Amino acid sequence: MSRSSSGRSAEAAPAEAPLITNAAGVAEIAESLRGQPIIAFDTEFLREKTFFPQLGLLQIADRKQVWLIDPLEVTPADMQPLLEVFSDPNTLKVAHSAEQDQECLFQDYGVLASPLLDTSIAAALTGRGDQIGLAPLLRKMLDVHLPKSHTRANWLARPLKRAMLDYAAEDVVHLVELAEMLLRDLERRGRKDWALKLSAQMADRSRYEPDGSAIAAKLAASGRLDSREYEILKRLTQWREERIRKSNIPRRWLAEDQALVQIARSRPRKAEDLEAFNGAGLRIKSGGAAAILRAVEQGLETPAAELEEPPRKLEPSPREAAALTVLKCFLNFLAQENEIPLRYLVDNDTSLLLLRDRFNTVEELEASKLLSPGALEVFGEELLALLNGRRALKIQDGRPHRFDPGEPASSGKAVGSASRGGRHRRFSK
Repeated sequence: MSRSSSGRSAEAAPAEAPLITNAAGVAEIAESLRGQPIIAFDTEFLREKTFFPQLGLLQIADRKQVWLIDPLEVTPADMQPLLEVFSDPNTLKVAHSAEQDQECLFQDYGVLASPLLDTSIAAALTGRGDQIGLAPLLRKMLDVHLPKSHTRANWLARPLKRAMLDYAAEDVVHLVELAEMLLRDLERRGRKDWALKLSAQMADRSRYEPDGSAIAAKLAASGRLDSREYEILKRLTQWREERIRKSNIPRRWLAEDQALVQIARSRPRKAEDLEAFNGAGLRIKSGGAAAILRAVEQGLETPAAELEEPPRKLEPSPREAAALTVLKCFLNFLAQENEIPLRYLVDNDTSLLLLRDRFNTVEELEASKLLSPGALEVFGEELLALLNGRRALKIQDGRPHRFDPGEPASSGKAVGSASRGGRHRRFSK
């Protein structure tokens, strides 16, 4: 496949990727990949009118070759040799923004690629941008320009045109090389384990299984529900999760979030009570009303001793709000200096909890589990110093610097400063 728009030579590109449509072809791929230290994968799918992604093509690559597998022709049983490779603990699997690709594997074959490196996460932890797309990342690191001609193609239509297959192959042909470059950079920065831990979250089965309670908790945190209404909401969200999976339709086609919240608050007892929600985010069909009323009834009948208090969104007091502003400035400074997106360090609720708790040692901070994997190693000591009044920020030469408030103002000594070039720095102690 040539790359006339790429800065790389066309001779460096692999041969035309074959389309595999039978068990023998899959077995050959598995044999070629078995024992390799690193391989790459990607998927093409549709999800416009369904809850589950409809897998249309699976792309696999190593350092030298790309294979395309037609999941409409190859059965799950045919895929078994390759699925064993996806589960091999000695082979690192690479994908870019891997969550939906993993969901395709889980839904169609019941497996998740592991161990995993998500190159989007790796790019973020090496200062190349948060949630950067594959095309700009390849352009930035390998001077490869991906085509955009089939971004909205129907991957379930058959036969697949050669131009579409070439387009799909482009998404994986350089992924192994890209991952190797990122891994070297992560190793240099001391962040390889961090990237692998964050990527491993994309291989957690619970991420792809129905969990109405988790959705209810998020909805309750943004509203004002009592414990009884929260119980009803949990049962309603679980009903929706089970129903959409059975019917394979998007959530919004059955019931929007706020419709479920309003039903939990109003506690309807009769079918006619639900009519007010028709057209307002609720679409009831074939027994839906009875199922909703049953969920409400079960919530109302739950013994008071078994009710949970709904989660509440943390709100800072006026005094905490001022301190939170200082903390966020410092965290942003650390994130920028270390070329790490702030969300990989802390979120808003975590920032407030860091203020409210008293931490004197890194060990206490680690035990709290408030920080994301790897964040403790990157800035734990500096965070403790700030929280305990031993570190501050000042403006010098138009740039922020951190310093020890105990130092004489005239000393001009700074503990560290944001680097102009954006290169990684280790904290001074």
